[in-house]
Amino acid sequence: MRVTVVVPTIREKNIVDFLDAWRAELSGAQILVVEDNPERTFDIRGDQVHHYCWEDIDRELGSQSWIIPRRTDCVRSFGYYLAYRTQPDMIVTLDDDCYPDPNFSGFLERHWARLQNASDMAWVSSVEQTVPRGVPYFERERCATVALNHGLWNNIPDYDAPTQLLAARVPMPIEWQNKTIPRGKYFPMCGMNIAWRPDLTPALYFLLMGQGYPYDRFGDIWAGIFVKRICDHLGFAVNSGEPAISHQRASNVWANLRKEAPGLEVNERLWTAVDEVVLTGEDFGSCYQELADKLPLDGDYWNQLKCAMRGWCELFEETPAVGRNAAEALG
Repeated sequence: MRVTVVVPTIREKNIVDFLDAWRAELSGAQILVVEDNPERTFDIRGDQVHHYCWEDIDRELGSQSWIIPRRTDCVRSFGYYLAYRTQPDMIVTLDDDCYPDPNFSGFLERHWARLQNASDMAWVSSVEQTVPRGVPYFERERCATVALNHGLWNNIPDYDAPTQLLAARVPMPIEWQNKTIPRGKYFPMCGMNIAWRPDLTPALYFLLMGQGYPYDRFGDIWAGIFVKRICDHLGFAVNSGEPAISHQRASNVWANLRKEAPGLEVNERLWTAVDEVVLTGEDFGSCYQELADKLPLDGDYWNQLKCAMRGWCELFEETPAVGRNAAEALG
């Protein structure tokens, strides 16, 4: 199994500690570190680790480099593009404050297992406590290939700022289970720990956030809305659950509140706008292009985002995968 792992970072200590913590679990994987700075402020390149910064984004993407946002974890999308070019069997992204959970050893193997076929109930009974006429006796589930596995987290939850404030005074237990997200339903996709099949990458773009844009901290959430809509249309499943990671650092609640506030109202209605789009494409790239063309939202930000989404699609049209030798491909 060939795996490429994408990690955004801004601090040398964070990424050094991350690499040390994951040394055993990520042994054999190619690791793409995307430093969210104009130039490299440290150097951690090696046989397994490839280190990039804004200079590399600008050099690689040229006039299209603007579609990769800066001063936000969404800069990791550049790593997704590079990972796709090497065509591994699986791409994984992690945050640099996420460490292995001892309860989930075999991290990559667990993600891979969760990317295999999934099933969910295709039949719903019209009454309770008995089964009426017409319900199949055995064939009640729908099977599908899994395109994305959303790994979860223990220790520090992924809260929004208002919930983070409340939890500081009244701790709330976190419980989760392995599940397949039902067809036609959305879920809050957190970018801290996800794995996917490379063919999904043209539809997995973390949006324009942070520096220069009105919204932040919704890049992964809104990307999850888009990708789930496309997976449903194409007949792919999305799983959520294990393998969990140990999330080590809570971000500043007041900074989070300022960043999230402009997007809260939009988040109430974005999924309904995505629901309105009629998809006809037969692959992830063409469906993502359709979303960019048909999304019924207007205004400066949305018009710019649609251009960025189209630009993201074009990267995969113009730059085919270069083979499976990741070390050679990444230089």
